[in-house]
Amino acid sequence: MRVTDREQSGVTRPVLWTRGEGCGELAGVLSEIEPIRVVGDVHEACIRHRANLLVSRRLTGSFDLVANAAPVDVRLDDVEAVVAAAAGGPHSLLAVRVARRVAESLGIDGIVASAYAEDERRSTAVSAVERLHAVEPGIEYRITQASDAASLVAQLPQRSLLVIGAPGGGWLQRTFFGPGARLRSEASVGAVVVRSQPDRVFQVMDDPVFVGPYREAVDIMRLHVEPVLAVVDRAELIGIVRRGALEVADPGVPVQALMEAPISVSMTATVEQAMVLARGLEGAALPVVDDDGLLVGALPVPA
Repeated sequence: MRVTDREQSGVTRPVLWTRGEGCGELAGVLSEIEPIRVVGDVHEACIRHRANLLVSRRLTGSFDLVANAAPVDVRLDDVEAVVAAAAGGPHSLLAVRVARRVAESLGIDGIVASAYAEDERRSTAVSAVERLHAVEPGIEYRITQASDAASLVAQLPQRSLLVIGAPGGGWLQRTFFGPGARLRSEASVGAVVVRSQPDRVFQVMDDPVFVGPYREAVDIMRLHVEPVLAVVDRAELIGIVRRGALEVADPGVPVQALMEAPISVSMTATVEQAMVLARGLEGAALPVVDDDGLLVGALPVPA
């Protein structure tokens, strides 16, 4: 799930899942539409279905295309509360949103728990909660002191499903993923480990708008208002044409005589990378191409 808001957190796009214990069940509660089982190439399936979340048996460093969730000994029938253990790290917001979605789907309480080991660390936990609450207010937040995973779990509701970000350098992650696999032993009804990824172009692109190279300037001016348009021949992006060039050209001049070299982005690029390329397009949508250079979409550029 491109997890930046409710609409993009697996609610309106399918959650994909791979074979593995608990993966299908977890995908089912994370999506309000039918989840999709991946058979074959995972990357291709994520792109084809424009997925925002993949539920898989384990997190692997080699997969970084979409956000990922991995169930660990999850028993959904026994879950009575869902707790996101959040410390303000890169995966905390995803953990909160996954916990909220599971809680809503199961009709149980959802909680965000931010823990600290020593008094001097309390302000860090408070800051983490404040940042998360600012963007995800629809869930209960708690701040608690805990020296290790066992003491944190002991302060939570019975039969709490834990949702936690992938291992990192923070105290909370070290507590749960340290020696002895504490996460598995202390979470009585299981846990979900999540890893967020940056937004990808294929997740948010629109349908492309384009013109052919042999159309005349007067026709393009009459039919289009975009400041920059993609020029496509046999599905291949061959250039761009600017409205400014069309406005000063003779009416019968073909687009190919006015077009510039193409500006485009790969569908698997991050949105952040794409915004750098879009700077020269006067606010027009950025053409999106596949590996063969074929136009497959257009990325809107914020004003």
